[in-house]
Amino acid sequence: MPCSENQRYAREREMGMDRRAKLNVAILCFGALMVGTDFTGALMLVVPIEHEYSADITTTQWVLNVYALTFAMLIVTGGRLGDMFGRRRLLLIGLAIFAGASLVCTLAPSIGWLIGARAVQGVGSAIVWPCIIGLGATVVEEEDRGFAMGLIIGATASGNVIGPVVSGVVTGLGEWRLFFLINLIMAAITALLIWWLLDKKDEKRVEERIDYGGMVVLSIAILALLYALDVGADWGWGSLPIIGLFVACGVMIVAFPFVEGAVKDPMVPPALIRNKEFLLTLSTNGLIVPSFFLAFLYFPQYMHNVLGWSVLVASFGMLPMTFLIALVSTIAGRYYNQFGPRRLLFVGYALATLGTIAAIFFSSAWGYAGLLLPMVLIGIGAGIAVGPAGTAAVSAVDESRAGLAGGLAFMFHLGFGAIGVAGGTAIMYGTSLGALSQGLKRSGINMSPADQAALNAGTAQDEVADKILSHYSAADHETIHAALSDAFAVGLHSAYWLVLVALFIGLAAIYFIDESKLRGADA
Repeated sequence: MPCSENQRYAREREMGMDRRAKLNVAILCFGALMVGTDFTGALMLVVPIEHEYSADITTTQWVLNVYALTFAMLIVTGGRLGDMFGRRRLLLIGLAIFAGASLVCTLAPSIGWLIGARAVQGVGSAIVWPCIIGLGATVVEEEDRGFAMGLIIGATASGNVIGPVVSGVVTGLGEWRLFFLINLIMAAITALLIWWLLDKKDEKRVEERIDYGGMVVLSIAILALLYALDVGADWGWGSLPIIGLFVACGVMIVAFPFVEGAVKDPMVPPALIRNKEFLLTLSTNGLIVPSFFLAFLYFPQYMHNVLGWSVLVASFGMLPMTFLIALVSTIAGRYYNQFGPRRLLFVGYALATLGTIAAIFFSSAWGYAGLLLPMVLIGIGAGIAVGPAGTAAVSAVDESRAGLAGGLAFMFHLGFGAIGVAGGTAIMYGTSLGALSQGLKRSGINMSPADQAALNAGTAQDEVADKILSHYSAADHETIHAALSDAFAVGLHSAYWLVLVALFIGLAAIYFIDESKLRGADA
């Protein structure tokens, strides 16, 4: 005799999510895969972009940073819009913006066009991602939320695995622009799946207005900080413009609570600000991120510049780390309810800390083997921590705030990542320039400070570098390249001290989290 609807539902609950929920999560995972593929794939395009546009690292890093910046600035607004007007609708709008920007990236005639298009891509992703997180937290039962979020984070991490491989292959074919064409195709497929198959259920919406003042103040603070970190090495850390940027950042941060208190519907509601556990989980969403963002950016360049690998081979060299993040993220979601977020976060942060220490002290004489230990430890640690951090932040608020909570969580995620990349780049540039100067001096090569700075900022393979090296003999070329390789390694080690400080702060935040309060405390 056929079973009743309630009996079938009970049976499906015993086996986990019902079939409709599985389909919804699978669609959201494909969108998450697109976001993950775009970010890490773009990281691997730095070298060919430098070569095509004859730009140095301090310029091309903005292909990465401007995306993270607009993503971090607008992701809270994207979450609020999703909560207010429907996450499914906003998700389709964000995908349209992302697809259009991907087309411009594909056709970009200059580095300026590419950076501008990446900024618009960040706007699209800032709408897409919090809607995916908000839907992922609400299309399943509460007991399945950790697993669903783990699958979504795992899909993003899988995109992190696929991205470098895809960008490495298209670069090997001689056309890095194909990567952004693939972005466009993935966005179109995601939109079609959402339009046809994603549930059109009634959502619990928030009847509030957009806090434009808070958005502007927060955006200026992040922009001022990141730009100061980017150009500080060139302008001088004690120069008036850099000091002015840091002061502007500080003023905006101090002003933010007052601006929020003066509006009817603040971007961050007071209930969330008073929620200590939510604030602590927000910090854990960001403080671990520089450990793997810096690895995604500089480990491939280390393989390329120091080990002499091609861009394609270097992309495959990152697979141990990216594969572990993807695999462990999916597995960690299964144990969210069993062990609780606090234990998972502590283990993840501890492993990432050990990996960071390994990154600081490994020797360039060890070759690729020296990178394996930090990649494995950071990969496993990030895989364990990132998913539970996001799930804990969303679980700490009412369902109607899921998009906002997801937006805030990943604002911290990408904001800290961008700060880590910018700060790490600033530290790396300064220390590697000093190491290069000392190395050339020991070798008896006299080179002007301007030429040293040009070589240190680039890859020693562009037109500017060729012009500088043309004044030296073939034997000197080898000596200069060896000095550049050693300087790059010194800079990489130094950059990871900043990561270590962030991880220690994260471990302290985890200690003070009270898991019993991660159940919609602002409801």
